[in-house]
Formats: sequence, structure tokens, C-alpha cells
Amino acid sequence: MEQDEELDVVSKLSGHGLNMLAQEVDASNRLLNLTPTPIWERPRNGKDRGKNRSWGAGYSVSPAIEAWAQRVRNADAELPARVVGVVGATSAGKSWLVGKLLDDDAPKPCRLEEQFDGMTLQSMTSDINLYTDTNNEVYYLDFEGTYGTQPLHLGAAGLSSVMERCMDPKVWEAKRRQALKECFQPALAYLTSNVIIFLTREKLVCSRSLEECEHFASAANGRVVSALPPALILVQNCCRPAEGIFDTEQCTAAFIQTHFGNALDWQNYFRSIDCFCIPDEWSVCKRSGFDGEEVCKRVIDSLKFVLNVRLEEDLAFRLQQEVRLSQLQWFSVVSALCRIVNDNDTVKMASLYMRAGATCCGLGDVKGPLLMIMSGKLRCNATVHEQVQVALGLIARFIVRREVSQEACSQLLNYLRGLFPCGAVASKEVESFDRSVKQVVCGQMKLFHNTLHRSNTLVRTVDADWIRGLTEWLRGGITHAWVGEFECHAAFQEYDDHDRLMAYLTEEIEAYKLLKCLEGVSSGVGGPWVVKSHEALQAFSAKIRKDTSQMCVVCTASGEAPGFFTKFWLPAEGNHLPVCRTCYSILEKHDLCGPDAGVDVKIDPCCEACQRRDPWSGVRDPNAAKRYTDHRMFPCRCSVCKACAESVIPEEFPDCPACGEPLRWMVDERALVKSTWAAAVRSSIRSQDMTACTNFCIGNR
Repeated sequence: MEQDEELDVVSKLSGHGLNMLAQEVDASNRLLNLTPTPIWERPRNGKDRGKNRSWGAGYSVSPAIEAWAQRVRNADAELPARVVGVVGATSAGKSWLVGKLLDDDAPKPCRLEEQFDGMTLQSMTSDINLYTDTNNEVYYLDFEGTYGTQPLHLGAAGLSSVMERCMDPKVWEAKRRQALKECFQPALAYLTSNVIIFLTREKLVCSRSLEECEHFASAANGRVVSALPPALILVQNCCRPAEGIFDTEQCTAAFIQTHFGNALDWQNYFRSIDCFCIPDEWSVCKRSGFDGEEVCKRVIDSLKFVLNVRLEEDLAFRLQQEVRLSQLQWFSVVSALCRIVNDNDTVKMASLYMRAGATCCGLGDVKGPLLMIMSGKLRCNATVHEQVQVALGLIARFIVRREVSQEACSQLLNYLRGLFPCGAVASKEVESFDRSVKQVVCGQMKLFHNTLHRSNTLVRTVDADWIRGLTEWLRGGITHAWVGEFECHAAFQEYDDHDRLMAYLTEEIEAYKLLKCLEGVSSGVGGPWVVKSHEALQAFSAKIRKDTSQMCVVCTASGEAPGFFTKFWLPAEGNHLPVCRTCYSILEKHDLCGPDAGVDVKIDPCCEACQRRDPWSGVRDPNAAKRYTDHRMFPCRCSVCKACAESVIPEEFPDCPACGEPLRWMVDERALVKSTWAAAVRSSIRSQDMTACTNFCIGNR
């Protein structure tokens, strides 16, 4: 009787109900949610102007706060992050494979047949889930399939006011599938994983599997400028006994021989490629003596071995690039990456690694400012010579004040050379999307450069067919990649010499050593040191700000963790050179800096458009209505309230109500704000500033 009731329940579960069950079952392992964020876009042509413009469906990815907090508590600040991303189409068997890779005692993904007596209707995985082994050493990311588990969230409590922007459920379903396939699954898996397992039910030797790999690689790298390539493992699941090659080496060799005869570009996005065929574990052939369960177990054991080897190889490869990402730092990188992917910005992982402190050798304090100086983020129009001189002066002050060893000195010089950009020029098949530069160059820093060049600007294909041209136009341009080794930019070639840089650095060190000796045994620095440091920073003097949360670029004193209220009034991170209180007071006494301009509230949920601050006191009018920001304007990225956002919709040529710049589209982020995710409500820090890496281009020189 009870079994009949269960079967009756299953027969009533269709679409929405079944997926809501999947959401509840795996809620404790949820890492990232696909949050509904409706989009309103201004018509692009004159024919549509004046028509009734409605909101469309849209999704953004955000952390699942409760499960996220628990994972962060369990993260180890010393243990390196080992991450395996499992991607593929819906119902390809991703959750099943994750369960096989996990230890017997570790929590595993839920399977529908375990809940309803073996009756599997469709996928049970929604959003992005995180599973760990027993020792909490390896993270397994189980991604929702590219066909989507829809219509998830449509009946969730608290989202009705957001979902009513677009009342057609089919539009939400189609948008979810598009977002998963084109953006969230490829980009997040590629940028957050050491090893990617791409699961498919297509034959590895057929063209369909090759097309899936090509689409995944192109979608993952469409907006990536600098990144460390992961390893790729292709797995054909539920392979027939007569068709499968169950030996790993033979399977990989057959795949390479079949597909790599032609010049393919996508395999260069990955550090290595391995192939596996996994049979149905319940298949049995009495004639040939094939035992699916035994073969499946043998292949899974081989997959575990290869997976461990690739993880260790990737960690060693990252250490060679002076990147060591701990488990705790990995969560910080993922959180910052969510906002960048949501805004469809260009991803430059070099900056994210530095901001997370994922550096080695105990020199992380000075590497962050060096990255800002050499990347061109501070936008001071400094010449290459001025950038190198400022960087050498900072290294010299760090060496003298911290009394580091000669080996550390060489490491810093090598790191500085690693920040030099690549000057390889792309072929004439592509051109700058906005045609702002004459030649498209690589621009990747040497530190993150491998055998693949990536354009530092978004490009378009010159002689593209209409489908590809339309795709590139809708995406606002793509990142072009081509095979080649690092070629130092022509403007930096004269400085790409270790002995020459060491000679310059030695002169700077001797000068600062003399000043330190003249100051006696004082723990601080005096006026002469500060004045000379200001002269060395002359090219960036306009970007000096008082900020005690980071290392001082004058005396190299370590930063202090800001208090709860203090951090709200710090300058926007990444747009200035931090100076401690003591050094800044000396600069003021010598009249070497003006008022501390640029200080703004880091997290400010109040709408600036309808409740502006007093220009002198900086205090809001207490009598004005208090509205909170929940809509984001593009491309200016200002955050305003719902009333201000809706007030500009009827206008033919709308402008941002906060800054006055022309408005192209806006995003309803009420669901993101309700998630209490801090990165979703930071209106003073723009994502392009958080991701800037290098702006060197021959066309701009």
C-alpha cells in the first residue's frame, strides 16, 4: 500500500514539482544559486522606439549563503585548493560519477531512484553543488546540466514580485538553458577548477563529442584574458560493450588520432587531455563474458588514479607561476568571479589571485602594489620607464625595511619581469571590436602566459559568416586566442634583463639604506625617507590615499584589519596606492598631497539618485525618503532604487538617474540583494576595476 502511494506521488511529479524536490534534497550541498534577475533593454534601432518595452528573463549566479558559510568554516587556510569540476549535458550522469569518485563515508549527491524505488524521471541536480571527500582535501563541483533543470525557482517563496516582470514560464526556461550553456557552466568550471571532467553520452570518436568540446572551450574562454589552463578529462558514460575502449591510454590515443589530425585550437586551452569510456554497470553479456559492474569499477579506479595525478601536476604548475590558492582563498576568488560573470565582463584571473593573496614565498604584501603599478590600473598615463622605476623603488624600500634575503630580492625581480606584457600581434583575421586600436596584441603578463596568446581587447572576426558575426555582436566582442610562446612587448624589452634590473635596484637599495642609517634605531620613518619615496612615486602621486588596511607603499608597514565601521570609509580597493597614517601626516606637513580625495562608502545600499549627499558635509538629507538600491544600470553600473529605475523606462533616450550617462539596459537585482551577498550590493566598486590586468597595446603606444 505504501509503495502504491509512493508511485502515485511520482506520477504527479512533473516539471516544476520534481525540480522543487531536487532543490530541497540537495539544498545542504548548494554552493551557488542561479538567481532570477529580470533585464530591461533599450531598443537598438529607431523602428522599435516608442513601442511598449517590457522586461525579459535573466539569471545571475550568487552564493547560497547558508551552505556557503558552512563550507567557509570548514575550509583550511593552509591546505591548497584541489577542485574538480564535473560538467556536461542534463542526465549525462554527472552526479552519479561524483558519487563514485567520493569516499564511501562522504556525503554523496542524491539520486531520485533512492527516493522513489528506482524510478528515474529526469535530472535531480540544480544550480551548482559542492561535495568534499572524507578528509576535506578535494572539492567536487557538480554543475547543473546544460539543458537546465527547469522550471526551478518559479514557485519559490519571496520571488513572486521579481518573477512577475516576465510572466511567461517558457521564456524563463529558455533563458536558464542559454545561461547555463553559454556562460555559467563553462566559465565557472574553467576558472575555478584544477581538473575538468566533461561527461557525455556521445561516442568520443564521433563528431558530436568534438562539437561539444569545442563549444565548451570557446564559451569558457570567450571573455578570458589571463588564466591558468586546467586539465581536461573526457568521459563517455553508459558506453556499449562492443563500442567502448576501456583502456585509458588506448582510448586517449584513439581520440587524439581521430580528431587531432586537423589543426584544432580548443585543445590548447587545456594543460592535458585524458579520455575514458565507462560502461553501464548493470550491463552483462553472457556470450563475451562482459561484466559491466567489474569493468565499471576498474575504469573508475583508473579515473581516480589519473585524477590524483592531474591534481598534483596542476598544483606544481601553479607553484611555478607563483600562485598557491588555499581553500579559504578559493571561496574569495569564486565570490569575486560571480559578479564579473554576471556583468559579462572580461575575466583577468591574475588580478583576482593577487587580491585573494594567493602568492608564495611570503612576499604577498609587496606583490599586490606591484601588480597595480605594472597593470596600468591606476590610469596615470605613466610611461614604461616611470612604471619600472616606481616598481624598483617599491622593491628597494621593501627590501631595506623588511631586511629580506638576497634570494627574496631575486624572486621579486623575477616577479617584476613576470608582470611584463606579451607583445605578440594577432593575425589580420580579427580586429578590435570597437576599432579603438590599430593592432590586436596579446597583452598577457608573462607570469600567466603559457603556449596560448589571448587578445587584451575584445575583437570581432573580419570575414565572419552572418551567424558568427551576429553572435559576436550580441556578446559585445570576444577574446581571440592563438598558439604561440611569450614575446616581450617592445616597450619593455630593454628592461627584460635580470642583471640590468639588479643594477638599478642596487642603486635604489644603497640610497634607502643610507636614509635608514641616518634615522638611527627608530622603528618608524622620518621626513627624508618619506620625501624621497614621494619623489620615486611622482608618476603616481595623484593616486596616493590614506589606507591602513593594506601595506604602506612608503614605509612598507603591514596593513591592519579594519574595524566594522572603519572599513565602510576606506577608499575603493584597487584604485589607489595605500599610505599609512604616519607617512600621510608627514606628506601633509611637507605639502606634498592635497585632501584625501576619493574616499567613499564601500558598501552603500542607499539610492544616490533620489537621496543625494550634501557636497560639503557628505551627509544625506534626513527628511528625504530612504530608498535602497536594487537595480543596476549598464554600462555605467550605478545602483539605484526601483522607483528611479522605472522612472526612466518611458523615456526615448534614457540616461542613468545617478550619473547621467546614456543607459543601454538595466537589471533587476532584488533577488541578489535579498541573498545578503555583499558583492551584490557594492555600488562603489566596478567590476572592470576589480579585474583589470594589463592595458598595454601597440596601437595605444
